[in-house]
Amino acid sequence: MNNINNQYQGVTQARANNAQVKSDQKTQDLQQQASTTQNQHKAQESKTLPNQGADQAKFTPESQTLLRMTQASKGVSEIDQKKVDEIKQALESGQFPIDTARIAEKMTDLEKLIQG
Repeated sequence: MNNINNQYQGVTQARANNAQVKSDQKTQDLQQQASTTQNQHKAQESKTLPNQGADQAKFTPESQTLLRMTQASKGVSEIDQKKVDEIKQALESGQFPIDTARIAEKMTDLEKLIQG
């Protein structure tokens, strides 16, 4: 049973690392696209007449970061259905160890976090 827990933790960590790498790569790709788009806009703006005023909107760096993170996370799935099924089966057969003290501790920590 500890083997299942160790495998689950290993898979979870590997997935988290993989998701972070993918997220970082997508963020870099989005930054590069944004840079390219800005350069294209600047080139186009330089071609327009100086007296032609145009409305402009500028996004804060925080909003741009949030947008990139949202777009990068769309393709990431962190649920391993095979692993979920294995854990369900282990629970049903009574072979999955349940640490009630740890569960109680985590619930208490959560309550403290919620209440501030």
